[in-house]
Amino acid sequence: MPTTEIIEQRLDFKGLINSIDINPEEFLLPLQEVVVNSIQSIEDRGSGNPGKIVVEIIRKNEPTLDFQNEIEPEYNPIIGFTIRDNGIGFTDNRFEAFRTPYTDFGAKKHGCKGIGRYTVLACFGSMDVKSYYQNESNINCRMLRFDNGNGLQKINNDGTNHLPEEIYTHVKLNSYKQPYLRYIEKNKIEKDFICEGLIQHCMLYFIKGVAPVIIVKEENEDIKEGTILNDIYKTVIKVEKIENNVEIPSIESKFSLNYIKNYNGVQSHSLHLCANNRQVGNKQTLTKYIPSFKELYDDEDQKYHLSLYVTGDFLDEKAHPQRNSFSIPDKDEKLTEFDSISLEGLFKGLAEKVRSTYSDHIIEAEKEKSERIREYILNKEKPRLRYNHLLKIENAFEEIPINATDEALEAKLHELSFKLEQKRERAFDKIFKKKKYDKEEFGNIIHNVLKEEAAFSKDKLADLMVKRKSIIKLFKKYLEWRNDDNYMLEEDLHNIIFTMGADSQSQPYEYHNLWLLDERLAFHSYTASDKQLRSNPKLESDSQKEPDLFVYNIACAYSDNPDKINSLVLFEFKRPGRDMDTAEDRKLDNQLEGYFQNLSKAKAKNSKGRFVNIQKETPKFGYIVCDLNQALIDYNTDWNGFKKTPNNTLYKVNSELNLYYEVIDYNDLVDFAEKRHEVFFRALGIDNL
Repeated sequence: MPTTEIIEQRLDFKGLINSIDINPEEFLLPLQEVVVNSIQSIEDRGSGNPGKIVVEIIRKNEPTLDFQNEIEPEYNPIIGFTIRDNGIGFTDNRFEAFRTPYTDFGAKKHGCKGIGRYTVLACFGSMDVKSYYQNESNINCRMLRFDNGNGLQKINNDGTNHLPEEIYTHVKLNSYKQPYLRYIEKNKIEKDFICEGLIQHCMLYFIKGVAPVIIVKEENEDIKEGTILNDIYKTVIKVEKIENNVEIPSIESKFSLNYIKNYNGVQSHSLHLCANNRQVGNKQTLTKYIPSFKELYDDEDQKYHLSLYVTGDFLDEKAHPQRNSFSIPDKDEKLTEFDSISLEGLFKGLAEKVRSTYSDHIIEAEKEKSERIREYILNKEKPRLRYNHLLKIENAFEEIPINATDEALEAKLHELSFKLEQKRERAFDKIFKKKKYDKEEFGNIIHNVLKEEAAFSKDKLADLMVKRKSIIKLFKKYLEWRNDDNYMLEEDLHNIIFTMGADSQSQPYEYHNLWLLDERLAFHSYTASDKQLRSNPKLESDSQKEPDLFVYNIACAYSDNPDKINSLVLFEFKRPGRDMDTAEDRKLDNQLEGYFQNLSKAKAKNSKGRFVNIQKETPKFGYIVCDLNQALIDYNTDWNGFKKTPNNTLYKVNSELNLYYEVIDYNDLVDFAEKRHEVFFRALGIDNL
């Protein structure tokens, strides 16, 4: 019969270290796990031992130049730690476990995974251990070095180490690797951050009252000056309640929920998943799942935030050996037949438990948030009527955080409105693709989707009218300033209507205000403002003249000749308050006449880039906007062929050239625009805005 022989398997420790994935922001994980090992070591020594752990921060200590005017001293980065505890130490069985990866030593009692020291080397260059432990009645010393180059090494006692009266273990974590050091330097990590991270990681030990005294100090700081984490815990942390046997849908085992009042100045409620008495992974913000969960106040009116620490067999089993994550899919779409729940589903289930516990508080906050959003949308000074239709949708603002700034609120409302618009478009697309009449689906479109679309369209119109009313008010204000010494030239009013130097390719219709002149100008093919005719890409001309505003239109539809130019429009803005005493100035159409003469010699390009002749019969419109006083009216009606209209404007027609001129006073221009919009302003309730 053949026999078998057990062959000891070898481990490539470098490969194991390289396989450990720890992000730079998780740089504290090795320290946190070493501290937990110290807590466990103190527990294993026995209850008669007053446990104590001292964490010492090691900094780079590079010399820096001392500038007298330096406002802030140069940051000295943290590069390592020493951890000293008076636990049971590196006894023989613990040493054997230390040298064996994935050992089950301590797994039953403490939930140990067996690779903690390899996690240390994933972040640090090396670790040194000096442990004085009890062996029967004697105190022995064991010194070890564990590094990335040679692995685990025993350091022999050369006789210089004298045995102490009390046992202790001293662990030193040496030299953060570059990714973690860069993160520390960039974020200027200090002692307070270290303390907070250790308390958060070891919170369950504090809650259960089994945490030894833990002190954090700087390397050259006296221990009396160190920070005692137990005192911080007692000062800023209060246990509100512990709820056991909590059921979460899809998971057979039960959970324990530790509700903690956190007075430490945190900005939001948090959720912490724990395994084997310590936090695993990063905390989650509860407001992500309960957006209306605002700060809480105790009986003494002190503000605090909730920290929910969650434990259970399910989490113990699923914790990754590195203890920075769980072997649970993060989203529902990644679930397999072997998974009972995703992290997303677990967080939502836990959030529902919190929502139920604080339902009265959250309902009140929802009302407060809804009222704030209503006031934001219907603000009398600055209404946002484009979102008015959202006020009629039940629970529309459920996912908006209660503490959102105005900027964040605007972004959320825009996103919500956009999503609803997409939803309506999908509903329309679906019905359009139907080959047969579907009574139920078509009825839904009529009763729901079209109703929503009507409300949405009304709000878009209201928003447009609010903007137009603001432009009219601004235009009026500029006219009030016409006699001010600081009043600028006609460029100000020109830019309100259409930016000087721009054209319709660089300034789409929604960004100009040509409607002040004529609503039809929104449907032009090309507009240019204060640009030489020869620089116009739509013309072939050598003229250097710069009309204030040039518009031409080629019909794109409803025309038997798409190559025909339907019209030419020129505007001239004369400076408000300008004295026009010369013959040239008094002849109001003088400048526009020259522009039209140059245009008659030019060729325009159609939509396909082909040249189109500007015909003699092409309708031409010239508008002059100015301060129209009586002297100008008399001169142009008596000597320049203009006639007066009942609206106080002047007009002239050249039937031979199919050319029409009109002169409008600035005040009349804005009055006409206001009257055209008056019925809209009144119907939308913004007439007194």
